[in-house]
Amino acid sequence: LGAGAGARDMSGFRLDTEAWLREYADAKQLAQEVLQLIQDRNVNNAAGGSEASRKTATARRKMGTLGTLIEKLLGQLESPELRTLSESERNRRRDLLYDLRNRREQMQGSLKRNPGQSDRDQLLSGSQQGGAGSTSRETEATAELDTEGIMSMQRQMMRTQDEALDQVEKTVKSTKHIALAINDELGLQTRLLDELEEEVDVHQSRLQATTAKVKQLMRQTSHW
Repeated sequence: LGAGAGARDMSGFRLDTEAWLREYADAKQLAQEVLQLIQDRNVNNAAGGSEASRKTATARRKMGTLGTLIEKLLGQLESPELRTLSESERNRRRDLLYDLRNRREQMQGSLKRNPGQSDRDQLLSGSQQGGAGSTSRETEATAELDTEGIMSMQRQMMRTQDEALDQVEKTVKSTKHIALAINDELGLQTRLLDELEEEVDVHQSRLQATTAKVKQLMRQTSHW
């Protein structure tokens, strides 16, 4: 464990083996804090409520941090630039991290089995598209929210949807008015064309009558 600190990772930072051990100790402490939160919630807030939701949200945040830290430490061990540790020591540290990862996964399962989870799942299902058959899906946006926070988020989503529907309704009404105006204009143009056609017919009839009179007059003149 006392290997030197001369190696660098691929990003160029020095890989201090003592720093690695300190971060691993932090990860273990973080896992212990999550476990205590879950146990405290299950014992003291078995009926659920806002305090249980707060502890659940805190545990989720800490587990997210724990997962990131585990992957970071594993990545450092896999770095080919880390040559100050023997292969057996790196394998031992990998095993420690795998055990910690398994503990995290077990705690994730325990975290979901809280008394208020069914209500939370129902709320999350209600916020998904797809109706009653959809399943709840935890996201980064909901992980830090308690039941009241999820309800508030759903109300905001409904307000946003209502505003979008109002805008669509206004657009439809505006389009309808434009269509009606175009229809009125087409009707007017059709009437004008009909009137023009009638006038052309009248003038054509008059022209034909005038032409006939001129021809008759010319014939009469030619006999003189």
